[in-house]
Amino acid sequence: MAVIYSALKSALFALEPERAHQLALEALRTAGRFGAGRPLGTPVELMGLRFPNRVGLAAGFDKNGVDGIGRLGFGFIEIGTVTPNAQSGQPRPRLFRLPAKGALVNRLGFPNDGARVVAQRLRRHRYRGIVGVNIGKNASTPIERAIDDYVSCLRTLHGVADYIAVNISSPNTSALRDLHESQRLEPLLEALLMERNQLLQGTTKRLPLLLKVSPDLDPLALKSVAESVRRCHLDGLIATNTTVNRIQLV
Repeated sequence: MAVIYSALKSALFALEPERAHQLALEALRTAGRFGAGRPLGTPVELMGLRFPNRVGLAAGFDKNGVDGIGRLGFGFIEIGTVTPNAQSGQPRPRLFRLPAKGALVNRLGFPNDGARVVAQRLRRHRYRGIVGVNIGKNASTPIERAIDDYVSCLRTLHGVADYIAVNISSPNTSALRDLHESQRLEPLLEALLMERNQLLQGTTKRLPLLLKVSPDLDPLALKSVAESVRRCHLDGLIATNTTVNRIQLV
C-alpha cells in the first residue's frame, strides 16, 4: 500500500493542484455510484441531530455533491460554499501546494454550480450521515444586498440540508468579512432565523443554523460576534474559516 500511495502521490503532484483535486473528486463520485453505507462509530446527539460519528468533512473539499465522499466513513459532510447563482470563483491559479508543510493555500472564491442545481443533486444522494450545506453570497452581489443572497440560498436548500452553515468569513470574496460587524451581522442572522422558522412552520424538521467565523478576528471583534450570536439565539458557531496569516507556514 505504501508503494501504491507513493506512486499515486507522485502522479498527482505532477499535475496542477486544482486538476489533481478534480480527478480525486471524479474518482470518488464514480465510487459513489455503487452506493454509500451507513457511517460507523459511536453516534453523537447535537443540536437535535444524530451524528453517526464525531468525524466530519468541512465545507470546501466538494462544493457541489456528497455521495462519493460519503463512502469514506464521515459522520457528517458539509457541502459548499453554495451561492444563489452559479459562479466560477477567482481566476486560476488559485490553489497552491506547500509540500514541506503538507499544506495547501486556496483562493478559490466560492466556485459552485448554484443553489438550485446543488439542491437537485442532494435530493438524489444516498449518503446516510448528516449533510450540512454552507451558504454564501455571490461575488457580484453588493455587501448591502448580502442578506438577499443568504435568504435565497436558505429558501432553496432548506429541504435537502440537515443544518445550514452561514459563511461570512472567507477571505476570498471581497468585503465578505465586513459581515462580522454587528450592524450587518445581526440583521443577517435575524432574517435567516425568521425565514427558517417560516419555512419549517407546521413540520417536525430541525434545521440548525451555524455561523462560520474568521480566525483572524481580534479579541474585541470576536467578543462582538459572540454577543450577536447570543442575542439572536443562533444554534452554534463553526470555528474557523481560512486564515490570511501565513506566518506559521513560510
